[in-house]
Amino acid sequence: MRKEVKIGFIGVFCAVIGLAFPVFNIFSKQLSMDSHENRLMTGLPQVLQSPLRELPRNLDNFLVDNSPFRYQFVLVNAGLDYALFGTSQSDQVLPGKDGWLFYKDGPNAAQPMANYQGLAELNDSADTLAEASAGLQILSDKLAENGCTLVLDLTPSKDRIYREYMPDGYPIVNEENRTDLLAAYLQSHTTVPVVWRYDMLRSQARQNADRLLYYKTDTHWNAVGALIGLDGIFEALDMPTRPADSYPVEAGGTTTGDMANVAALYASLPAEETYVVPGYDRMFEKDSRAVRVIGDSFSEYYMPYLQARFTNSWREHIDTFTMDVAEHPGCDILILEFNERSLDKLLAILEQF
Repeated sequence: MRKEVKIGFIGVFCAVIGLAFPVFNIFSKQLSMDSHENRLMTGLPQVLQSPLRELPRNLDNFLVDNSPFRYQFVLVNAGLDYALFGTSQSDQVLPGKDGWLFYKDGPNAAQPMANYQGLAELNDSADTLAEASAGLQILSDKLAENGCTLVLDLTPSKDRIYREYMPDGYPIVNEENRTDLLAAYLQSHTTVPVVWRYDMLRSQARQNADRLLYYKTDTHWNAVGALIGLDGIFEALDMPTRPADSYPVEAGGTTTGDMANVAALYASLPAEETYVVPGYDRMFEKDSRAVRVIGDSFSEYYMPYLQARFTNSWREHIDTFTMDVAEHPGCDILILEFNERSLDKLLAILEQF
């Protein structure tokens, strides 16, 4: 009898534990940490399909990755590390001052911290600059032959714009960084409008400290910063704009920054306000030209304004760029947008021409 009770107890215990995994995971989808740990969580299919020699390890990983309350422990641990030591559990996220997070490194980033500091070894060689300017001019000329105007938009990262919130230990060695030098060279050695709004954004950030241009816990600019950046394109196209600080701004809701998510700090840091510019679609007359944007994620933030100014505009990710664009642009204006952490990708594209 005692043996039967023991067996029954073990059976009930196993059933409870077995049910805990799916039930807990169903009610904690919002706490999934796949995006925070830069790896895929071990799933049951992976365990079941494992070769015999890998089965013990994969089973152990599955139990660890899918254990009840694991996500809460990760969040608590990340929050404690941040609160007590000012550190991040992600090697891509650098905690700054007053709740600011900065992009430290990533698989496709052009050494953002070295670029922020203006380290000379990061600067492009004279040959690289000459090749880039030649390629950009060839691309522009081919587009012009097909009735299309090219604009190159280099978008600033937030670290130098809000340098006062960067952590100690990352001094700016040279005020002119790689992007400054590349932009200046392309502006002086090609006929292409090259938009680089660092000075304007930095000036606005200092003059209107309470009117943020970038999210504190995200890599991107917000709606206000994106509009100031886009106005540089409009000015290059001889289109009317307004003074940067004259646009009306209203709160539009809240959001959680991508770096807060990656570093599992979204439960430790407050949500951020999003902004809108009310009535923007009525401030200017519509332009009938077709505008094609090929860019990284920064251009996504100014598309609502672009669509308000042009009757036909659309955006594609920079990874879709092919050399056929030069011969078949399909638009009147082509905007190529690269954030400064994507400069290597820009140079790789220009090398093809």
